[in-house]
Amino acid sequence: MDYKMIHYTVERSIATITLDYAPTLNALDMNMSLEVESALHEAEADQAVKVVVLAGAGRAFSGGGDIRFMKAHCDEPDFAKESMGPLAGKLSEIVLYMKKMSKIVICAVAGACAGGAANLAFACDFIYAADNAKFLQAFVGIGLCPDTGGVYMLPRMIGTHRAFDMFVTGRIVPAQEAYDIGLVKAVTTKEELLPTVYAFAEKLTKGPTLAYRNMKKLMFESMYKGFEEYMKAESVYLGECSSSEDFKEGITAFLEKRPAEFKGEIGKGSGFRVQGSG
Repeated sequence: MDYKMIHYTVERSIATITLDYAPTLNALDMNMSLEVESALHEAEADQAVKVVVLAGAGRAFSGGGDIRFMKAHCDEPDFAKESMGPLAGKLSEIVLYMKKMSKIVICAVAGACAGGAANLAFACDFIYAADNAKFLQAFVGIGLCPDTGGVYMLPRMIGTHRAFDMFVTGRIVPAQEAYDIGLVKAVTTKEELLPTVYAFAEKLTKGPTLAYRNMKKLMFESMYKGFEEYMKAESVYLGECSSSEDFKEGITAFLEKRPAEFKGEIGKGSGFRVQGSG
């Protein structure tokens, strides 16, 4: 694939995938998602690659969804089914693939890591954060429930009460708190983030890759085997939220920089299904 929104490089047995589309703050739209998916498959298939690093260029790792795109198209018939559904399905496929990959994936987060992008980071095997990193489950602010497997993964990482607090409040979790609650492996300065990540990645390239692969398989069996069934439920509830009046009000209020006035009303659309979920 000819990458336009990411960079893909391989050096010293480490594949690096860098999100880099400044106009949308590295938003995870369908084009970006397809490129990330392709790069992950490329890294998995390359026998020279032993470790994968996922990072973001510019001011943020990623701002999550493209709110302006959502606002421009949310009044279209079947927007939830035709736009939100396929994107949520693709992101679900990506995080599931990352959990099933034989190679260790390390995420380097600087700046904002919001919404689906935060859950993409959580799908990685390790997360390193710059001291300016901030994690947030921003869905609630625009009337959505979390997508990209967040409600499945995050409670398993930090516990149910901490995770539910992040979901319901949508509050910012700064880098130091993320470290304190076990969400990230280490916090560095922004300047030292990538050197620190690559030092750890290089150490892993010299380790027993077969053992690493089997550890990942066992982790999946013990912690994530129900993930595919969970995604079917997520698609239904996300579809209901993304077809609601609250969602339209949420994205409008976000762009107008004012508090949203939610009504709790269900929209006319119905929940969508993640592609391939039956």
